Amino acid sequence: MATETQRRRGRCPRHGTVEATRDVPAVTFPWLYHWVRRTMAERREPFRCPECGAPVD
Repeated sequence: MATETQRRRGRCPRHGTVEATRDVPAVTFPWLYHWVRRTMAERREPFRCPECGAPVD
């Protein structure tokens, strides 16, 4: 399954300001099915610190 990595600046409790990442499914054929999966993953999966894996604010 293809995935995309989204990046965003966030604040880790241990490392301070970091560029946090999360992996979400890529949109492929059939588009509607993968679009729904991607939307649900974006709501459920938090951005995480690249060094320790903790959720960021």
